[in-house]
Amino acid sequence: MYLSGGVVVSLLSGACLGVTPSKPLLWRRTPCSNLNVLPMNTGMRGNNGIYWGWNPDIEKGDNISAINMMTGRKASTVGIFSQINSPNGFDGHQLLRHLDEVKGSGAALIASVMPNGLSFNEVTPKIAEDIAKVVRQFTDQGVEVWLRFAHEMNYYVRPGTYRGNSTQFIKAWRTIHNATKDIDGCLLFWCPNNAKLIDLMAEWWPGAEHVDIVGMDQYPSSLSATFKSTYGAFYDAYAKKYNKHMAIPETATKPDNATLKQAWVRALASADVRAEFPCLQSVTWFELHKSWDYRVVMGQDKSVRDRTLSNFR
Repeated sequence: MYLSGGVVVSLLSGACLGVTPSKPLLWRRTPCSNLNVLPMNTGMRGNNGIYWGWNPDIEKGDNISAINMMTGRKASTVGIFSQINSPNGFDGHQLLRHLDEVKGSGAALIASVMPNGLSFNEVTPKIAEDIAKVVRQFTDQGVEVWLRFAHEMNYYVRPGTYRGNSTQFIKAWRTIHNATKDIDGCLLFWCPNNAKLIDLMAEWWPGAEHVDIVGMDQYPSSLSATFKSTYGAFYDAYAKKYNKHMAIPETATKPDNATLKQAWVRALASADVRAEFPCLQSVTWFELHKSWDYRVVMGQDKSVRDRTLSNFR
């Protein structure tokens, strides 16, 4: 949900091409059905044990280091957005300029790569290999990468941000999978936008053998929203059915009412959801001031930050 001008025996096979992190989130973790594997990463977690991170407002200077300094905790995940602006190639500069900082933070990178300047049909093996080269620059440095290609595909095709249909998307996705499947530490992250009916997402599903993590972007507007009421149907249809890790890569609330935001943070970070939803692994908050002020840390007064941080350990 971001446009700019300018993170397990591994679920993927292949030899290690990089530096395996000493404390991974999902890297070299068994599938979610194995509940005997405890978290290895020491990054920020909710009081319920779920990993927590941020989509920082990088374009405005609020990088992950600034958020970590404000919270006094190391984020477990950091989300960064990058656009493919041409069918001629992808250099990944929007990601790579933050490589050293992401590495230093110890967070898993949720790399949201958006095909804005080409159609799904133009996602060739060459484009896929360009993406793989960028990913390797992170994994070679020990950074875990959750590659979120063409996220919210079921939404972005409507205004024409992405061009093509679901059949073409699946072909493009599998091309990306072929190029990245042997990169140890790169997990492919399928993430549609919220749909009122789960059936509306089904045509965009690339197949369980081509997906490592599932998630959905959602911005609730009710004080009574819970994980179950918001994500329960999606969880059952994809995480539970296919035994996949689930992560929430983008969420906040609409409107940006402080009470509403705090209620949603509490529902995700403090409510005991792991017993019923054991495949849920992480949440990454949309910490930006965009059309709404989604932030719960940066730019907020101390009382808001304190209420936010009371949900974490």
